[in-house]
Amino acid sequence: MKLTLSNISEVYHAGKSSVDTMQLKGYELVENLFVDSSGWGADDELAYTPAQFENKLTALLKEYGTLTAKITDVGQFQVYVGLFTKTGTSKVKKIANNTFRVDYPTSDAIRLHDTDILVFESDHVTLNSGGYQTKTTKARMNEYLPTGVNITQKAFQWYVNDSRDNTTKPFYDGMVIAS
Repeated sequence: MKLTLSNISEVYHAGKSSVDTMQLKGYELVENLFVDSSGWGADDELAYTPAQFENKLTALLKEYGTLTAKITDVGQFQVYVGLFTKTGTSKVKKIANNTFRVDYPTSDAIRLHDTDILVFESDHVTLNSGGYQTKTTKARMNEYLPTGVNITQKAFQWYVNDSRDNTTKPFYDGMVIAS
């Protein structure tokens, strides 16, 4: 969400994104503010109160003019609000809902939310569910895996089927297959 002094209150509608993802999109972190989200915080605590947060945000907007705000982490009673400035070109291209193709210097990846679920190197692909073995994660992996390779599920366990060598192996994060 882009913020200026004229729409500063919109910061409370910021979406969630990791610092890493924002950097891949061509943004530079200006500051990651630790903010009380309970409404019970006091001025002498580590997390900014709403008034302290708005004062700090106003000062940063006066300095930078426009900033992009994202919630970068969430705790029980506090959040981190990342404030970013656009500095470069994006290294990601949106290819589906919450899914991006990432161009790294030595590899390419398919990223779902903030997890590189498939990393393509010159001769292999690394699989990673990020601990989220969901229907969407499996669907995205199956869509971009090499021809002849797919992931199935039986009794809550994922399996990687490779028709190229007629093998079926239990899936695990960090699994490497030939490309």
